[in-house]
Order: sequence, then structure tokens, then C-alpha cells
Amino acid sequence: MKSNRLKQLKKEADGRDGSSVQKDLMKIYSNQDGSLPDISHLDVRRKSRFKMFFFSFIAVVLILAAISWLGFVIFNQNKNFSGGSIKLELQGQQSIASGDEVVYVLNYKNVENVPLDNVEIIFRYPDNFEFISAQPAPANDFNTAWNLGTLGVGASGQIEIKGKLIGEVGSIKTINATASFQPKNFSSVFKDTASFSSQVTSSILEISLDGPSQILPEKKVTYKITYRNNSSQDLTKVKIVANYPSNFVFQEATPQPTVQAADARSLNNEWLIDTLGKNQEGELSITGGYLNDPQNTKPNFSIQIGFLKPDSDEFSVQQEKSITTEIIQPGLSVDLIINGSNQGQPISFGQTLTYSIVYKNLGDKDLSNVSFAIALDSNILDWSNLDDKHAGLVKDNQITWNKDQISQLDVVKPLDSGTIDFSIKVKDANQVNLSEANLQVKSKSAASIEKIGDLAVTDLKVSSNEIVNNINTDIELKNEGRYFDDDNLAVGTGPLPPVVGQKTTFRIYWSIANSLHEVNNVEVSTKLPDGVNWENKFYVKAGEIKYNSKDRTISWTINKIPANKSFSDLNCWFDISVIPTKKQVRKLLILTDQTTLTATDKTNNSQITKTGQAITSNLEDDQIGGGRGLVIDITE
Repeated sequence: MKSNRLKQLKKEADGRDGSSVQKDLMKIYSNQDGSLPDISHLDVRRKSRFKMFFFSFIAVVLILAAISWLGFVIFNQNKNFSGGSIKLELQGQQSIASGDEVVYVLNYKNVENVPLDNVEIIFRYPDNFEFISAQPAPANDFNTAWNLGTLGVGASGQIEIKGKLIGEVGSIKTINATASFQPKNFSSVFKDTASFSSQVTSSILEISLDGPSQILPEKKVTYKITYRNNSSQDLTKVKIVANYPSNFVFQEATPQPTVQAADARSLNNEWLIDTLGKNQEGELSITGGYLNDPQNTKPNFSIQIGFLKPDSDEFSVQQEKSITTEIIQPGLSVDLIINGSNQGQPISFGQTLTYSIVYKNLGDKDLSNVSFAIALDSNILDWSNLDDKHAGLVKDNQITWNKDQISQLDVVKPLDSGTIDFSIKVKDANQVNLSEANLQVKSKSAASIEKIGDLAVTDLKVSSNEIVNNINTDIELKNEGRYFDDDNLAVGTGPLPPVVGQKTTFRIYWSIANSLHEVNNVEVSTKLPDGVNWENKFYVKAGEIKYNSKDRTISWTINKIPANKSFSDLNCWFDISVIPTKKQVRKLLILTDQTTLTATDKTNNSQITKTGQAITSNLEDDQIGGGRGLVIDITE
């Protein structure tokens, strides 16, 4: 187009000058920026060899395809193979009962316009399908293949398969059929498939589980299992499996579990029934208990029933039932305290024992109809000295309180607490046959609860700590002030009654008796009041007596005293004197302060303390000199 345009411009240039022509040429050949292109050499574009090869290859392929189709038409005239193949239709039950018989029917038909040679149909059965029979019979040992040979145009047939199908309720079971064949005069093999699915909606095996929804820890519990064959045929190799919670302790079962010799664990949780007749029912019970496990307070107890395949030991579960059993904690704490301690302490004859039963509901449920009882196992208690403000019921060395005595025991709510107090005295030593009596008091309390929340309970006892109090040896101290001894001989000197300004001496007697156990480190001591003097005159039958002038203390020490020692075996005496003053006229003189005996019971390893009263000039233990202790002034 540019050359034509040049010719035209040349003609027009004949009538114009050279400069005008040049301007026109510049407009045609100049670049966008006004410069002229370099035309010293030219690029010549050639056609792509790849494109030529590609289009040639496509053309050859199309020609070969056309030749192949032409050959097919020529060599297969009047055969009319449409490719529609075989029509397969599988039928069966959409809802089946596991373990029951099931029937599958396959209808097949040649829908081609040519005969089909070497027709074979192969079935793939669902899992846990047991072949029983088929019509016609299968062609292989696996009961899965049928060789039909040649199937003419429009020819049809039927295969009926009967078997038993096992599966969990809710599972889907699918059977597949594959037909392979060769159209007449074809060397290629063609295939068609069909499938049918059923759902297991029930089982001919039925099982039920009955057991408690709540239980106390370490209390016997029984689960009852009922199973049944709901079919009209006998069932074989029926298996029942119990799945025990981790804190369940198996005790016994009826009938006995099936135990395999090779199973060293012996879990006692399997039962194998060789034959379960049609419509037959059976029962079994499992008894055990639950350990107290804070991490597993609501264990799940489950039971399964199914079929066992002996050859593979595979267990096909048919039904499963479970029960959640809540382990209820009583939540009640009971503590026993005697004389301020929850531990055993030695006690003495004649001592009063003060009891406290402290309880609290630490659980989260109400406790109904609570009662408390305490057993005092001893024959050295004086029940006539029982002091109980709640008026508990006393019978056979036991005291019982319930809501009739203490209204708060009707319902003890969570975090409620209380204390039951009473006291009782130990008999005096002279009231006890020391050679025959059991010289101890064994005490233990227990609470009974009739209902925890909504759970009614029986024989539930919540016990306290047990306290054993042993009787200390019956060591006795006798301290007496005398002017005359038992033979009515004067052992004192000076006027009696005491006279102002005149010296009177008195004799103090100490005696010890020990009955049950050996005692060690025995010491008897007293202190002399101001105005009373130590005469340094004394006698000791056993041990040693000393006077300390700094603190005015008199002490008698004995390293040990065996059991069964009397006052006549262990005694001493010492003399003291006093010169009354006018301020003491018509008054009794205090000769010694209280006397204290301390010792250690070797058997109980307990400290014993006895206290004697202060001695006055009235001399209460002196039959002759007693009663004349008031100071007089004879100058009046």
C-alpha cells in the first residue's frame, strides 16, 4: 500500500516543487519522534516449521481415524453392537436384622443386539456375610462366581443367594455384582456392575442390663444381664463381654465366666454360649464393688453381645448396653476426743473422763436420719456417774443418740456440724478387782445414716478414731500431822494446844502404796510456811529425805517402787516446830503446804501426780491430839 501511495505522490509532485514532495515523504516514513528509520538493511520474516509439522500430524491422525472407522463399518456390517451391554438389577431387604437370614436376587438381561460370549458374574459380599446357598449354584469354592457362557440377544436370568449377615445396628451393608463378557466377534472384554445396600436396623440378639444408678464405695453391687434369641433359628457361638470400669473389683458371677487357659489375665468378663436356641432367653449376674476413686466418681459399666468367629477369633458386636453408676461419698466426718485429746492417754482410778463426739457433713448431699453411738468397752467405768445432757439411750456399755434426742440429726445439711458431749467417771481402785478387771477403757464412736441425698442406704457406718486409755498404777500418798502416834505415845513436844511464845514440835508422816505397775523417779515434796522450822530429825524406811533451807522445801525421793507395795513398806517421818505469835492467837497454824507426789508409770510411760492436803495444827489424823490446834495465850 505504501508503494501505491508513493506513485500517487509522485504524480502530484510533478506540479509541485521538490521541497513539498520531501515534506510529504517525511510524513510517511518518519518515526513517532520525527526521526527517519534506518533502511540500510531489511528483516525478512519466515514461516514457522513447528506449526507446519503440527498441522501435518493432525491431518495424518484424522486420516487414520477415518480409515479405522471405515474398517469397522465394513467388517461389522449387520452386527449393530450398541454398547448398552448387560442390564443388572440387584434386589434385597433394605432393613435387616443382624444375624438373621438375608436373600439377594440378581436379575440380568442382554440388552445388546448381538450375543454376549463368556459371560461371568462375580459377587463381592458385605463384611460378616455367611453364605448358605444359591440358585443356581456358584462355579467356585468361594461361592462368589457364576459362569453363564453365551447370553443370546434379549436373553435373561436370575441368581438367588441366601446367607446370614451380621453387623452392628445402624451399619450399612453393601453387596456388589460385576458381569464380564465379550460381544460376538469381539476380542475385547467388557464389564458392567450393580450394587445394593441394606441397613442393619435391629438384631436377632437382644440384651438388657439392670444395675444401681448410685452406690457407696466398697459396698456390694450386682448387675443383672438378660439376653434373648429373637429369631426362629438356633444361633451358635454367641458371646457376651462385660467392660468393667477401672475401679470395679470383680467378686463373682453366675454362671461362671469363660476363662481361656492361654489368657493369664483372667479378667472374668467373657461368656461364650455355644448354642442359643430359637426364642431362647438367658440370664447372668455379676457381683463386685467399687473402690473409692476421686478421679472416677461416675464409672460406666457396659455389656456387649455378638457373634464370635472361631477361625479368626473376631467378635462382631450386635448390641451394647451401659449403666452409669454414681459412687456416693457419705461425706460425714466423725472425730472422738477424750479429755481434750484424740489420742490415748493414761487415766487414773477415780478420774472423770470428758467425751466429745465432733461431726461435720463435708459432702454435697443432705444426710437424713443420722444417729450416733459410742461403745465404751470397759468394766472400770461408773455408769451411775454418767452425765449426758442429751439423755442418750444407754444399753450394754453403749450410748445412742438419734433425732429423738438431738433434733439436728433429722437432716444434716452440707457443712453442718455439731458436738455431742458427755462425761463419765472411772471407778475408784477399791471398787475394782485389780486381779481380774481389764484395766483400760476402749472407746469408739460410729454414725449411721439412713439416706444420702436420694439414695437410701442400709448398714452404713461412719466410724471415728478409736481411743484406748490405760489405767495408771494406783499409787497412793498419805500425809499426816501427829502429836501422838498410833500407840498413843507422844511424838511431839511442847504445849498442845500451841501457846504464844512457846515451842511445840509436831511429827509429819508420809506413806506410799503402789498397786499395779512399777513406778520410777518417785518424789514427794512440800514447803514449810514462814515461822515453821525444820528440826533435822527424821526417819526414812526407803529412799532419801532432804531439806533445802533456801526455798524451805522438804523432798523424799525413791528411784523405783515395785508393784504391790503397801504403806507399811514405804514410809518416812520428820519433825517440825513452831513458836506462835500473838497475831496467831485463836488461829490454826499451817504446818506444811500441800504435799505433791510425782512418779512415772513404767508400763504406760506416763507421768503420775498425786496431791495431799495441807497439814494444820488441828491434826485431823491424830485421834488424841486432834482438834486442839487453835493458838492460845496463857497470859490473858
